[in-house]
This record gives sequence, structure tokens and C-alpha cells, in this order.
Amino acid sequence: MAKKSYNEEQIGFIVHQKVVSRRSFDEIAMKYNKKFDDDLNEVDVKTIYERYKNQNVKGGEEHSLKQLKDVARVKKSNSITAKENKTILQLWNDRDDILDAVRAAAKEVGKLKVPTLKRIKSKKKKGMTKELLLSDIHFGKLIEAGDVDSFKKPFNLEICKQRLQEIVAKTIGEIERDSKEYNIDEIVIALMGDIIENYSMHVLESAKGCEFGNAKQIYEALVNIFKIVIVPLNQLGIPIRVVAVTGNHDRDGVNRTYHNPGEENFTHIIYNTIKDFCEIGGLKNIEFVIPKEPWAVIKIYGNTVLYEHYDNCKNADRKGLEALMVKRSNQLSMPLDYMRGGHFHEPTSFRNGRIQINGSLTGTDSFASVLGFNAEASQTLNSFVNSNRRYKMYKSFNILLE
Repeated sequence: MAKKSYNEEQIGFIVHQKVVSRRSFDEIAMKYNKKFDDDLNEVDVKTIYERYKNQNVKGGEEHSLKQLKDVARVKKSNSITAKENKTILQLWNDRDDILDAVRAAAKEVGKLKVPTLKRIKSKKKKGMTKELLLSDIHFGKLIEAGDVDSFKKPFNLEICKQRLQEIVAKTIGEIERDSKEYNIDEIVIALMGDIIENYSMHVLESAKGCEFGNAKQIYEALVNIFKIVIVPLNQLGIPIRVVAVTGNHDRDGVNRTYHNPGEENFTHIIYNTIKDFCEIGGLKNIEFVIPKEPWAVIKIYGNTVLYEHYDNCKNADRKGLEALMVKRSNQLSMPLDYMRGGHFHEPTSFRNGRIQINGSLTGTDSFASVLGFNAEASQTLNSFVNSNRRYKMYKSFNILLE
């Protein structure tokens, strides 16, 4: 460390940058060195922060640490208790650890070689696009078999990975079968939120339903979605679009985030790291759509498709979903042909598949049991055909899982 003693302004600057501005120690070190003409590294800054974070000091904005915590508390909600606020502040420290782990994992991905098939299109065949809906995966969720409900199956990380592998195997099987009659133009992979279970979402209630904490949940999500889903489908040699929206379980605090949730939630780390993995691994013909908003819109053969988690939908019935579809259509000033989402865990379809609720990977859990949903583990694979029909969706396959 360059110095052994620091004045209140220097200490306060570091604490302010960490607690209020929520910057990483590396970013703080650069700003500190520029302001105070010093040469600290990120380890030095972290050491100073850990040593003085619980003392009452003045910062660059003339705030005491107590005032800084108050600012962070107000940013989330005035109703957050001191204990919960401490948890939230700790989550930001955890995020630094997550990013360090991600950087290390990314170096390993650089060694990956992904061979792809070469496909020849026939002029006599119509084009088909496969749309794979993946939502409510809930990495880190722990379910034990039910005592009364004999259909309630256990769920943990190993079962989660097995079910993802089964989904991809079924998808590849459908692609190979339909390739005899159609040119498979594209695969749309829709990641529609609740990727992790979230250890701290409802404090103790959430913790009791988790197999491990948020850092490992995020790590397992980004590594396994990349290895189990993205890589095998990319090897088929078919262009891929990944549409990735956030869910309510993906948030990093106790309360909902209304300010750019797609950028503030943990999915921002997961989705963008998977995108980086694809670039580092040299995967070709893959495009990512990662919005700041909780929804995304793409075109499939001229049809407009909106993806959203559905936690903003009041009811999981036709009236409630159509109301959300109309609201988004008016908001975006465009007609919407299709809308897809998750959240409610029970696969449902209205208007010949134009509005769909995807299932969950977890199957029946306490959430589904209390609300009375039939939440047998499943995900959805849709097929669109480039035809003269107004609506291009051709068929839907609800993949029921073991």
C-alpha cells in the first residue's frame, strides 16, 4: 500500500464511491489516484474500505457513513429496514466477487473450439424458424419431494441441468425431423426471466428455498446456459438470435426495480457474460437482443413478437394478458402479432398461440401449489413457417420433462 495513514477526505471518498456510487474497487482506484495524485491499486482500496467502512468519516460529498447508508436506503425504498439495507449493500460487494469469477471463467472459454455443421438450403423448401422459450429456470432453487402431493418432484442443480439437456435434445430432434421438409432459417432462443431463484429476494423466506447463494446461482446460470443450450444449438450451423429479458427473481434487492430493470438486475451480468463467452469462444452466426426495459420486440417472417416475463401482468387469464398486449402495443406504437412470457409456471396458450405463457423448469413448487397452478415441469418450442398466412406460427410443442 502506498500510504499507511489517510485523512478523512480520502477515506470518505473511497467509502462514498463504494456505498453510493457502487463502483468496483478497480474503478475507485483509478478515480482516487486521479483526484489525490496517488498510485493505489484495487487491493489497496479494498483494504482501506474494509478498515474504515464502519467509522464515521466525511467524504467527498461531505456525508457521514450513516448518511451514505441513508442515501442507499432511499434509493431502494424508504420502507427497507436497517437489516435489509445491510443485506443490499453486501450484495454490491458480492457483485464484485461475481465479476472477478466471470473474468476468470471467460479466460477458460477462450480455449473452447466449437465445430459447426454446414447446411445447404433447398430452393424447393419453405423456410422455418424455431422459437425456443426458456423461462423460470430458477438456478439455485431447492425443492424436496412432497409428502401429500405425490406429483411434486424434487429439484436441484443436477436436475436443472438434466432438464436443460433434455430440452436441447428434443429441440435438435425436432430440427432434424423438420429439416426434411423445410429449410431451418433460424433458431430464436428466448430467455424470459427468472433465470435464478435469488437467495435474498425475500430475505429468510427465499434463503430457505435455495440450494446455494446468489454468486453461485449466477455462475451456474451463465456457465450452463452457455454450455448446455447455446453451444450445442450453435453447432447445428443455423443462425441464432438470443432474446434475453429479465424477470422478478433476477433483481438484486428486496424491492422491484423500475429504473431499467434489464440493466440493473442480475440478468444483465448473466446475459452479457454469455454474449462475451460466445465472442471469446468464436461462435458464429449468433446475435443477442438484451434490452434495458423488461421487454423486447423482434420480427419473425414479418410478424412482430414481444417477449416479457409477465410479472407486470395482473392476471394469468386471457383478459389480463390481452390487456398487457394492448398496453405494450400502444406504448410502442406498433401492432403486436405475438406475445410470450413466463412467471405463472403453468403453460397456457390463447388465440391459436398468439399469446403464450411458458412453463417452468422447476415443476410444482410452493408458489404453484399455493396459487393452484398445474406446474408440471415444461418449456415450449414453437415453429414459424414463411408462408402466405397472416400469422406465421405453424405449430407448438410443449416439452414435458421428467
